[in-house]
Amino acid sequence: MDPRRGRGPSSSTTSSTWPSPPPPSRSSGRRKVVLFALLLVVFAGLVVLLLLSGATYASERDIDVADTLRVDRGGDGGGGARDDDKGGGRRRRVVIGFHEASVENPYGANAYRKPPGVGYTVRPRGGLHPKYVADDDDDDDDGLDYDGDDYNDDDYDGSPYADARLEMSTSEREAERTRWEEEARAIREAYGYWDFKDDRRIDRPFVDWSTVGTTATVGRRTKDGEGYDPLLGEIDPVDFPDGSWQADDEYVSRLIDEGRKLVRRVRDAVYDEYGWEGDGSGGGILLLPSEDASSSGVDGGGGRDAVVVGGGTKDGAVAWMYESSFRALTKKLLNAMITNDHFFVTLGGHSAAAGHGNNFRQSYMMEFQRVMEPVFDRLGMILVSANRAQGGMGTIQAALAGSSIYGGDADFVLWDSSMTEKDGRAQDLFMRQALLAGVRVPILFDMGNGRGTLDRLRGEVGAQVGGVLDSTNMLPKFRHTTINFDESKYNARCWTARVDVRPDVEQDQGFGGQASWHPGNWVHQSKARRISLLFLHALDEAFTVWEAAASAGGNPLDGIHWHLRHEEDAIRDAVRGANATATGCGQLFALAPRLCTIPMRGATEWTPRNDPYRSSIRSLVKPSPRGYLPEIIDLEEIAYRGRDPLIPSQRVPKGEVDVAAIARSLPPRDGVDVKRLRRRLTEGDRNRSTTISRRRRAGSRFLDSNAPPGKIIPGEGPSVHGHPAGFCDGTSNSVCYRQKSSTCLMSGHNDGRGSMNIDALSGWLVLQLTDVTEGLFMARVEPWHQYYSNKRTEGWVTVNNGTDDGGRRRMKAPPPQLPPEFRFEVAVNDIVVTSWNGTELLEKCLQPSYNNVICVFWNDEDWATKKKKKNVELAMRVLGPEGAAGRTANVGITHIYYA
Repeated sequence: MDPRRGRGPSSSTTSSTWPSPPPPSRSSGRRKVVLFALLLVVFAGLVVLLLLSGATYASERDIDVADTLRVDRGGDGGGGARDDDKGGGRRRRVVIGFHEASVENPYGANAYRKPPGVGYTVRPRGGLHPKYVADDDDDDDDGLDYDGDDYNDDDYDGSPYADARLEMSTSEREAERTRWEEEARAIREAYGYWDFKDDRRIDRPFVDWSTVGTTATVGRRTKDGEGYDPLLGEIDPVDFPDGSWQADDEYVSRLIDEGRKLVRRVRDAVYDEYGWEGDGSGGGILLLPSEDASSSGVDGGGGRDAVVVGGGTKDGAVAWMYESSFRALTKKLLNAMITNDHFFVTLGGHSAAAGHGNNFRQSYMMEFQRVMEPVFDRLGMILVSANRAQGGMGTIQAALAGSSIYGGDADFVLWDSSMTEKDGRAQDLFMRQALLAGVRVPILFDMGNGRGTLDRLRGEVGAQVGGVLDSTNMLPKFRHTTINFDESKYNARCWTARVDVRPDVEQDQGFGGQASWHPGNWVHQSKARRISLLFLHALDEAFTVWEAAASAGGNPLDGIHWHLRHEEDAIRDAVRGANATATGCGQLFALAPRLCTIPMRGATEWTPRNDPYRSSIRSLVKPSPRGYLPEIIDLEEIAYRGRDPLIPSQRVPKGEVDVAAIARSLPPRDGVDVKRLRRRLTEGDRNRSTTISRRRRAGSRFLDSNAPPGKIIPGEGPSVHGHPAGFCDGTSNSVCYRQKSSTCLMSGHNDGRGSMNIDALSGWLVLQLTDVTEGLFMARVEPWHQYYSNKRTEGWVTVNNGTDDGGRRRMKAPPPQLPPEFRFEVAVNDIVVTSWNGTELLEKCLQPSYNNVICVFWNDEDWATKKKKKNVELAMRVLGPEGAAGRTANVGITHIYYA
């Protein structure tokens, strides 16, 4: 039966146990004719109504999706609740619109399905970013848990500190709910709330970005002869469907008005939090004259004076940017708002940036996400903030992989690694690859001591840049709470009392990583607020630009105000055309300086990383003839699934300014059936998530593993050691390091050090690399691994021999010397191109920073000159002593890089 159409069972499916129908009569025949005529009239009426409504559905699937397109506001006005007949019963339809208040998840990323047309299908490819939905499929091929959302509490009126998983008495839980409701009411009275709704009663048509490039009107030439790029959302005003929100002047006007109120109340909340509401001394952005890109001072050079936007004095400014860079940020935000796109903010850095000493949620990137995500959501965008900093290592090992580890969709990239990378050449590598490797050309942002490199790149290639300013003593000014910020530097917790999980091992009372040089949660919060203020001021300016342009030229907004391709292509072309050997990056990698002017790709077994499954080295490995793929050794079972509840001891003190709650402030709920919506969305998205998960795995072998074998046969012995369990992508959706033996299960950190280990008994490790255009392959290797440390080859005495005699591990000795028989070989398409003994390996590889040994194994410049673009099989193996002693010749491969 199809309840949506109201059709009953046909005669072919009628059960034989039903009563036999009576014989037909003339009167019954006449009644059938009349009934048929009435049905025709009703059907014709429905067709007319659909035509008049202007609703455009491509298929029945679209109608299914439309069931969840707009939140029920009740009363008069658009987007009201609908009653649908379902098999004789009535059900209430609750739908979510582009900009209307949504029922959302207070724990982090939104947990509901967005309307069609929100977010490109081409940009957030690969890893589910943001991962709105639970992955209910436990059969991932690599044994990792990708589930970031098993527990969704989408009731924005319910306190996350009354979470059913927290150990509380009934009276305590009721008291918490009462407190939450009182605070929400006080916020609405003092600051207001998001109150946008669409007065149009029917579902609006939207741009289908997956097919936009196939329409005849898209891709027309601009005045200077360059075409727009529909994959970046750059379409002409006429390409927006009639009736779309972008084409509705009244809709846009109200959106701008509500949007401006939103960003200003969140900005004012930050001002109140830090005591700037009275004197107006701080919180602004220092804009430097665009013509001055050479001065190292924040006041500019001999030209125009710097100005402060957003109020306050120069001394109280929280960030700096060049005027043109600030305009570029507003344009990026306009682009994302008009196209309802994702907006990616990505951090690379060291342990302090990673948030060591604090819970991962307390790191400044996650605090930025917590405050700004609802702001972006209300404005029709999807904010994805990623903290991909790694302790003790800096950024070199990840930056060499281009977009593969940090992600290729970044709109805004932050560098925070001055503690471990004081060499400006490492900064230059990071920033050049950020400009080269992605779909977008990001704005570069310095979190400390990287200003000189940014200025050089601005002068050389026109990069858009900015940075944070260290406002003196930027700490919250509490009104009712006394906190000694020096004595209470940290408030991280390994565990909080819960009723749903009982850890197998006792949880630490303290918290690791709380070194003197690591900032505590209050400093992380202040950094997050500075970045937030920059975006809030830029959004405010974007509304001003939008309003003025729409007043002059109408809506949809002309592309000159939000198309990005021209400026971004110019920057990328300048980076490509640079003299590589003259750059800081090229000097650091003198063996292959051209990597500084080409977009690199790569893979790793370290975490965090973008799209963890597709960016692992394992995802590139060709199976052995027996079907073996490198396994993760000693991968522990996770203790529990799903996103953690918030920790009550970390909440904003009672009576103080709660900026995140103010950003999320919504009207009192008016008749929305939240429980029903939550259940329907969770069930629907779980099914969708499982499909995505299977599609991801099915597509991971991009070359034919059944192809006839070449001279080089993939081995049976490579294996991965040290990889954490979980989904470790550095976003608020990450669920990482939950193994049962952990003594700090709620740490949340993603910082992992996996390694692909091969020894002389492992055989060849064969990687399948697609679309190789530059003939370049490199790897980060660890030649200091202990003898016999590849557990996969325990008991083996010959290459690829799989018997197990219970050999012993020897992991605790000091790093050994490579055996005299050691040799490392690399082959490209069955031809050995590199064969080094242990001495040559150590001499020919670079060590650009502490603990980073980077080897250039294949550097064929003729490949690029001949403009080849081919799939390549890249194979590596270790040779060593015969027999079981072959396990002493052991190397770990943590990263691979290619172009």
